[in-house]
Amino acid sequence: MPSSPPPPLLVLTGFMGAGKTTLGTGLSRQLGWPLFDLDTEIANIHGPIPQLFAERGESGFRAIEHYQLECLLPKLPRPSILSLGGGAFVEPSNRQLLERHSATVVFLDAPFDVLYARIAASSGERPLVAGPGGRRASDPAEGRERLSQLYKQRRPSYLLAHHVVDTSGAPQNEVLASLVRIAQGVAAPAPARDTL
Repeated sequence: MPSSPPPPLLVLTGFMGAGKTTLGTGLSRQLGWPLFDLDTEIANIHGPIPQLFAERGESGFRAIEHYQLECLLPKLPRPSILSLGGGAFVEPSNRQLLERHSATVVFLDAPFDVLYARIAASSGERPLVAGPGGRRASDPAEGRERLSQLYKQRRPSYLLAHHVVDTSGAPQNEVLASLVRIAQGVAAPAPARDTL
């Protein structure tokens, strides 16, 4: 007798500029699944994320992020899509939460140069683009190097995701098609077992 998997929860992770929000929105439209954004949930309850970074530092923000993820996961309808902030999946405690809730995690990947070009276009919304204490680096090369180091630190954690999708080369509709295939694969019933 075929067994049905639990309705899926598809989680998008990746560095800032990878396309989590844009692709999550497109995927939600195509699949008809609701999209939730962890950063939006945090901001709605605790205030703007740049302000949280400024007041509590990154470690204080990460504690809030973990708490909010722990509160949100049991309440999410299934199927649904959840977009994480760039640093959330790096935290082992958050990965354990996602595993406990049978989430399928997709790492949206791109080379740093591509990501940096996207980041530069929207840096005002990204607290980690600012330097220590919320100051911008006076030398743009210094800020770029700091982000490059952060990307290198985070990448091994991102690669622990169940799927990796390159968002840099193909047109957006092709990337979305790859994500739809992953989602449909997760939602498919398991094949029947042979019995003697």
